[in-house]
Amino acid sequence: MKKGAKILLVFFIIITIVTPTIIYGESSNVDKFSKSSILIDEDTNRVLYEKNPDEKRPLASLSKMMTFLIAIEAIENEEVKPSDIIVVDKDIAKVRGSSYHLKVGEKVPLIELMKGLMIVSGNDAAVGISKHISKSEEEFVKRMNKRAKEIGMKNTSFVNCNGLPIYSLADPKKPPKENISTARDIAILGKYMFDNYEKQVTDITDMQVYSYEERQFCKNNTNSALLSSIEEVDGIKTGYTGNAGYCLAFSMKINKDDKNEENRLIGVTLGANHKNKRLQAAMAMLKYGKNNFSTMKVMTKEELIGKKYIKGLDELEITLESKGDLFIVKKNDENINTQVTFKELSMPIKKGDVLGVIKYYNDDGEILGVNEIISKKDLCDVSLKTRIKMLFVD
Repeated sequence: MKKGAKILLVFFIIITIVTPTIIYGESSNVDKFSKSSILIDEDTNRVLYEKNPDEKRPLASLSKMMTFLIAIEAIENEEVKPSDIIVVDKDIAKVRGSSYHLKVGEKVPLIELMKGLMIVSGNDAAVGISKHISKSEEEFVKRMNKRAKEIGMKNTSFVNCNGLPIYSLADPKKPPKENISTARDIAILGKYMFDNYEKQVTDITDMQVYSYEERQFCKNNTNSALLSSIEEVDGIKTGYTGNAGYCLAFSMKINKDDKNEENRLIGVTLGANHKNKRLQAAMAMLKYGKNNFSTMKVMTKEELIGKKYIKGLDELEITLESKGDLFIVKKNDENINTQVTFKELSMPIKKGDVLGVIKYYNDDGEILGVNEIISKKDLCDVSLKTRIKMLFVD
């Protein structure tokens, strides 16, 4: 494509996204390009936007997020080391599709395969990782499916470690076997990765260019368009096959300001028919989430809630406080309501005992946050006089 045409295309994409005539206040106007998509807040898990989020679809290379997670966890569990050297065999080198261009006999550290997996979407790197951790791709795929169930991905099934369609050699016209999931399940996976391994993830997914001099290898991140468009974006993974369409799992850190506490948005778009439309869908969802929601700290750990009295007696006073900090994500135009429920109070009471619950919810009844109310101190030993008074109080 000529330079002038490229500039015109980029200009068109930007104008399409930021033009004032597009109204993002109405969620129905947000994502016009995906077959299914979702946007969630990482800390609270609130869904800010969704479109057919539970529709099962081929995953393409978003599958590599699970391969990456298992590699991180295998390192954390000391099953393997990032410095482990993988010797490339013919099964690894022959893998087709997007590639890290591994050659038979090459010796590559595990951490470099992980970079090749996530940054350049190397299908061969995925196979190399799977064989190193589980000795065979088949065993690794069993681990992928087991892990998916463990973290709550209810509608996901893997047949390989990289997302390539598997066609029947006997009947090439037969529909291929493919990794299947949903936008919601991939958001669950993304949230789990950031909840538990944020640094390990972003150290790799936030790299716009990957260079490995020992292999004389240098390539742009397949997600470079979104990474370069929004500074706060730091992941996660692109994907494409003919059946899956253009897919993207993405993340954006929102820094603390007058409107927001620090938080992170995680989104997924599946099935767009062009990579530029995939980009537009992601940017539109992020803009909608940032402009229409705010993260609020509504309770602080050990914040005084009030006092209660067993049987109404002043000497049986209990000081109540919040168990921990509580953050909620509030849409700009919604009302927030609270409901406090207390247990029936009786002796003895120890410091930290849970005595009630406070819920924050909107007018639609959606629960936005829950915090426990606890006792600030012990109330175990009382005088004989107080015990006698208790006998005569209903």
